[in-house]
Amino acid sequence: MTLDLKLDFYPAPNPNRTGVLVLPGGGYEFISLEKEGVAPAQWLNDHGIDAWVLSYTTADESHPAPIFPAPQREALEAVRQIRVSGRVDRLGTWGFSAGGHLAAVTATDPSAKLDFAILAYPVISMAAGTTHEGSRRNLIGDGCEAGSDAEDAMCAEKRVGEDTPPTFLFHTANDDTVPVQNALGFAVAMAKYGRLFQILVLPDGPHGLGLALGDTRLGWTGELDRWLRESILDR
Repeated sequence: MTLDLKLDFYPAPNPNRTGVLVLPGGGYEFISLEKEGVAPAQWLNDHGIDAWVLSYTTADESHPAPIFPAPQREALEAVRQIRVSGRVDRLGTWGFSAGGHLAAVTATDPSAKLDFAILAYPVISMAAGTTHEGSRRNLIGDGCEAGSDAEDAMCAEKRVGEDTPPTFLFHTANDDTVPVQNALGFAVAMAKYGRLFQILVLPDGPHGLGLALGDTRLGWTGELDRWLRESILDR
């Protein structure tokens, strides 16, 4: 059965046959659409990349927590629909915060066969002390036992393997909402399996920066642009 998705398409004016599924953050409680959905899609379009922004299921009165596995199923269906469109030869995903968790879980699912991933200040782990508690509560629920198979299945760092695609990670060292240990843990897992990755950690900056375009202190998309060109587009 095909899922009914809210998947908005942003076509590049001069497409290069590369596409990205954008997954905004919001703690699995809301969708940060403009800052972490529309703005990244427009940035991608400026670089010749088609973008699709998924407004996935979040916890609310209609969908009480825990919402697993709805977002994960929707992301995989979005990947399928994008491939069926025939517009892209390469497909990646770009997620922010809780959307970064969804992107990481999708990228580490071998059935998705993604070509690359971009994880911006992502929630990676579901383990206490590292995770973002609100995201964990909304996704798998407070009743999910620590160290259980259900928790481990949603710890993206434990899903990395020999088929995990090249990944760019961005975080700030003093993020007080989603600890930098999330991005570091994913990077360690990528190194363990010899997978291609780059991690950029700025020394100072709040959670939820978005793209920080024009900010000389917090801007990070210049490094992302270089990585995309050298590691993905020109390979």
